[in-house]
Amino acid sequence: MGLSKLAYITIGGIATALAIAGAILPGLPTTPFLLVALWAFARSSARLLAWLESLPLLRHALIEAQRFEERRTIRLGVKLTAIATAWGSVLFTALATGNPVLISIVAAAALGGTFAMWWYPTET
Repeated sequence: MGLSKLAYITIGGIATALAIAGAILPGLPTTPFLLVALWAFARSSARLLAWLESLPLLRHALIEAQRFEERRTIRLGVKLTAIATAWGSVLFTALATGNPVLISIVAAAALGGTFAMWWYPTET
């Protein structure tokens, strides 16, 4: 197995774990990690790609990821959910920890996510 194939499998594995965590945990996104996992497995392992596409827990995110890949658009409901979850995470972090460094990191991530939701066209 070549080094690049191993790197893609490693990246895909980490992204898959984060996508699964995102499907379970509030505040952690699923679709971006799923997109990375799909990208990495498509370049390294047809078997792992097929396995990833068959996971029932990720079915909804997979549909959204495929829609994004095909049309480069994001549904309005997905955008609103992503933005609300991102800024809800900032609020939760502020209330739960009060740590300004951690709050700043989460707020920066929320700002980046908000920008991405604004940047990509809304599917009508």
